[in-house]
Amino acid sequence: MRQWLKFGHSMTAISFLGAVIVLWVMIDQLPRPEVALDIYVAQRQLMERIASLVLMPSLLISLLFGLASMAAVSAFHSAPWAWAKLVTTVLMLEGSLLGIQSPIKREARLAQEALLDPGRISELAQNLSSEQMSLILIGAVATVNVALGVWRPRFRTKTTAST
Repeated sequence: MRQWLKFGHSMTAISFLGAVIVLWVMIDQLPRPEVALDIYVAQRQLMERIASLVLMPSLLISLLFGLASMAAVSAFHSAPWAWAKLVTTVLMLEGSLLGIQSPIKREARLAQEALLDPGRISELAQNLSSEQMSLILIGAVATVNVALGVWRPRFRTKTTAST
């Protein structure tokens, strides 16, 4: 059971980090909406699908695998690294919802509306740098999360000897 939980957790973590990287590359390769609106709209719709069908489900399933592992393996109950992984996962969940998925969905909707009303093109691509920064930050937190699971640091405190 423990191996299946670890395998599932690892696979979903790979999917999550892969989706973060793909979204970052796609944002980097977006054309300016005023130059190629149809391509911009298509890419934004694809990004919305990746966020909705890969990024968020893989994160949620990874969280479930992690919680199941903590429940099934009694050694994880008192392991500080396991609790640190839980905290970083919660950060990833909130950050992904607020900093990645919501902006991507909003921009995909605005892009679709701009096809019908070209006067709205000026509203597009206003937050590309903040979207990329969110992806970088969430990717960094996810990398720390993976590192905690691989190296499982002990978080020992140094005590001073009294004389």
